[in-house]
Amino acid sequence: MNAIVGTLFEGGYHTGAAALLNSLHAAGFRGTFVCGHRGPVPQWAEASRAVMDVRFVQVDTTVHLTYHKPDFLQTLLSLDNGYADQAFYFDPDIVTIAPWEVLSRWAADGVALCEDVNNYIPARHPYRLRWGDFLRSNSIEVTRQLDRYYNAGFIGLPRAEAPLLEHWRRVNSLCIAVSGTASKLKLSGPNELFHSTDQDALNLALMSSSAPINGAGPESMGFAPGGHLLAHAVGRHKPWSGGFLRAALRGTPPSSAQKAFFRYASGPVPVFRRSQLQRLRCSLLAAALLGRLYRRA
Repeated sequence: MNAIVGTLFEGGYHTGAAALLNSLHAAGFRGTFVCGHRGPVPQWAEASRAVMDVRFVQVDTTVHLTYHKPDFLQTLLSLDNGYADQAFYFDPDIVTIAPWEVLSRWAADGVALCEDVNNYIPARHPYRLRWGDFLRSNSIEVTRQLDRYYNAGFIGLPRAEAPLLEHWRRVNSLCIAVSGTASKLKLSGPNELFHSTDQDALNLALMSSSAPINGAGPESMGFAPGGHLLAHAVGRHKPWSGGFLRAALRGTPPSSAQKAFFRYASGPVPVFRRSQLQRLRCSLLAAALLGRLYRRA
């Protein structure tokens, strides 16, 4: 299948996008990689074009980039007269650790998704009951009962399931209208109608869609042991920011996703200067050793 992959970033997240690109190359992906960016083109842009077909698209939107995902995926599917059979979106703090053929098959006949850290929200959970009421109040039918909650950091889908994107876009807009802002990632408290508005919107769209879900558990992003698909460095402290020893001294050793990031930090696209990469890797190793002896209960 002809596949196209994209990511969205601004600021220091370009570093994660470079490692993502390296991981895709190592996995065997040789298609088009689209970087939707807000701000300048990163310094590694020229070097990346020798690795694969990499394109940089300035994103002209004032919303938090996480709310731009359905629009961006629609853009990917329309690129070059719509040649791609599949489109994939990855957050820039993700690397793939699975061969590309595994990911391609995953999204061949359904929507490829990973369960979130808090992955189990039963069909009759109070949050879902309120979400169902919200959908129906906006004349949207709840078409199926789901008990799994999916992370919005990765999605892959075949062209046949592209209608989900427009539906997700509509639900996204409705959720933003309730939240009152599209500039923040997390809103209010956990018992509000929407807390992680972008991710909640995706899950509401899935509740009211017939698109087949090819779902994998929380281990698929490294949120639980035993995963071999993706590594997602969630949270504030990203692997490219360092601080591993400081965190380890507080009882938090490096995560598997932070370690996976450094597998792809040396090339073929240079993510860091050589001396900086060596310093970060030494810090990571020391923190991992300390973590074997001391960690928060």
